Amino acid sequence: MNAALITPYYHPPVRGNAVTVDRIARHLADVGCTAQVLALDVMLAEEMARELRRTQPDIIHAFHAYHGGRVARESARAAGVPFVVTLTGSDVYEALEDGRRGETLDVLRDAAAIVAFHKCVRCRLADHHPPLADKTHVIPQGVELPGEEFSWGGERLDGEELVFFLPAGIRPVKNVMFSLPPLRDLHRETPAVRLLVAGPILDGTYGSRVLAEIGHTPFARYLGEVSHNSIGALYRRADVVLNTSQFEGGMANSVLEAMAFGKPVLASFIDGNMSVVKEGKTGLLYRGEAEFLEKARLLARDESLRRHLGANGQQVVREQYAPHREAVAYEALYRAVLK
Repeated sequence: MNAALITPYYHPPVRGNAVTVDRIARHLADVGCTAQVLALDVMLAEEMARELRRTQPDIIHAFHAYHGGRVARESARAAGVPFVVTLTGSDVYEALEDGRRGETLDVLRDAAAIVAFHKCVRCRLADHHPPLADKTHVIPQGVELPGEEFSWGGERLDGEELVFFLPAGIRPVKNVMFSLPPLRDLHRETPAVRLLVAGPILDGTYGSRVLAEIGHTPFARYLGEVSHNSIGALYRRADVVLNTSQFEGGMANSVLEAMAFGKPVLASFIDGNMSVVKEGKTGLLYRGEAEFLEKARLLARDESLRRHLGANGQQVVREQYAPHREAVAYEALYRAVLK
């Protein structure tokens, strides 16, 4: 079977869509499905359509209902093959709530199948358009341990610092600046506290604000874009991994990666984070600055709690989020659609 995977973003390769699509494509090969990746950040839609006519896939698989889905829909019509859509976050939490709603719903109605990373996203979609629930399948994300060949450069951290690590593409939805005020309070109480932020700047205006704030925060450092093949060193050095997002498309790669490394997670109380972070078991969730500070303080002071949460999270990832299971589920879905 040959599948064409259409993603809106593949460069830089550290973005969530890129990490997800690259992982799925590689593991589909392990279960006998050839996967061709086509990225809209390096190809025009017209070029993509020509390439699909040339390669003639059996099925087209789009990531993000609005961005990838519209191209997949037109290409599938032209090729006479079915297409499926994986919901990645902003298609459900933004595109269905603004001027893109009509086109997004058209794509989802025409798709042979829809995939959500968690049942909470399936429910959210059903709230918008109940008939879509019947063809929406839940396939949890897989996770792989990132590489660790990272060079710190400049000042090196010693073993005494207590490191909060925030991996995220720098754009408003990731809410990176939220963590700075409460961590300033915590740093005054516990001077060993440090904040490391790593990720590409995806919104120039917001990125400038983030860099300015970090520049006025002596205990914080922005490490820039770190490749997925290197970022494992940062997870391993972290004492706590943060997710401050305003929404996620089911489960963040960064949260699953932190858990895979056995690190405790402190995450915003949103659907996507709640799908994998279980309060007091695999991490902690916060609502607002006061609760963030309270739980960050607890994690900073209680090493045994950090170890307990990290060990539990690592076990959950090993049992439930293996990339092979993810690939098997997608291959089975493709076969069901093609019957």
